[in-house]
Amino acid sequence: MAMNKLRFSVFLLMAVGACSDKSLYPDAVKAFEKHSCQEYAPGRVREVLEAEGFAGLAALDRHAMVVRARRGIRQLPARAWVSSGLLTGYRDAAVYVVKVFQNSPAAAAGLKDGDKIIEIDGLKASPRAVAQRMDDSFGFDLKVERRLTKNGAPVEARVKREEFSFPLIFGFYEPESHTAYVKIGMFVQGSSAAVMAGLETLAGQGAKKIIFDLRDNNGGMPDEAAGLLGAFAPAAGPVLELKSRHKGYSRLFETGARGKFAGVKTAVIVNGATAMAAEAFAQALKELAGARIVGGPTMGNVSLIRTFRLGRGHKGLELTVARMSPPSGLDLEGNGAVIDFRVELTEEREKDLREAWQMSSETALLGDQAYAKALEVLKKEPASF
Repeated sequence: MAMNKLRFSVFLLMAVGACSDKSLYPDAVKAFEKHSCQEYAPGRVREVLEAEGFAGLAALDRHAMVVRARRGIRQLPARAWVSSGLLTGYRDAAVYVVKVFQNSPAAAAGLKDGDKIIEIDGLKASPRAVAQRMDDSFGFDLKVERRLTKNGAPVEARVKREEFSFPLIFGFYEPESHTAYVKIGMFVQGSSAAVMAGLETLAGQGAKKIIFDLRDNNGGMPDEAAGLLGAFAPAAGPVLELKSRHKGYSRLFETGARGKFAGVKTAVIVNGATAMAAEAFAQALKELAGARIVGGPTMGNVSLIRTFRLGRGHKGLELTVARMSPPSGLDLEGNGAVIDFRVELTEEREKDLREAWQMSSETALLGDQAYAKALEVLKKEPASF
């Protein structure tokens, strides 16, 4: 008897839940009609709901799902990792300091961009020795060669590793190939102006070509991505677009003239976490400026998503209201950017690289196959700055 009561209670709860969900169907249909970026035949959304419930909506919009009303997000303090605040690279069979960040322990120790590392902790510098000594310590001793020093004497420095994180956006000059490297972690407010100012500086140092590193860039502000694209456009015209059947969500980003860096040879490094405005930027730069896209498949997610309330409770429906696309109109959703030079990495290597950048590791670029490939690709291109 007790078991029968339990079964009846479970059935009753399921029935109440089903009725409750069905009561939200009209709001879901209205949300699709008023906000979905795609148009569906009259009654289609209701048919799917009646046949499969809310779960069936994913067949219409892969991002459609019922969620609980979001609570206020508690901001966690930014985490600073233990780092000396320098980046190393490998060229001409030697390890170099390619970037020393401002206000970092490495800067305090007197190191400079372009220093050639001769020894680390008394050991001959090699990629393996540098990686082991830098990543597993709270400090290290370096002996470096620096151009323009008196008598060419080596410079010695004791470098501490303290709480320090790489900035979201930064760049450096690679002199051997006359290439500017620019890492963009996210397209945030003011990022396009900051990148263009940085490119001016790097061009002054001798840069003739550009590598944009958009790995793990989840997107950000489309207008910032469009602003940077405009600097590479060969002529006035569209550079990026937010597409929707609703005018309120649609936007065409255009440039009014030939860009300042038009004609410059570029490469873009991407991976599976390159998404939204970042992967749209990569594809658009390929179409506008002939950029070579290097790395692994991008996420294939260029959907602008909004949440709409269902009923009077705490549920909402997430829907795609617009999608980003490059000038050609190529559909990137579920497909990603078109890769020119595929760099295959194991899952373990992908994880190691991601963690290295997240932890502001000095050796993030050492042995980086995608970075090496991008340099190789641009080396074959004629200088154009």
